[in-house]
Amino acid sequence: MKTITKTKKQYELWLNSISPAQGHEDWIIGGKIQMLYMWKNQYGTAIRKHDPIRFQVGYEDWKRN
Repeated sequence: MKTITKTKKQYELWLNSISPAQGHEDWIIGGKIQMLYMWKNQYGTAIRKHDPIRFQVGYEDWKRN
């Protein structure tokens, strides 16, 4: 049986698709409000760039599910 490989890019795109509402406290990443990413609804990209440990932990958990 062939398993589907889940990539970090897929995880980032999935996070982008479920971005929190603008102005939500989840947009405070790395101690700063990530306005540019918030306007573009790029939550996954913001997490990957500004909190890589959080991104990696989430990615590992996402792969298991």
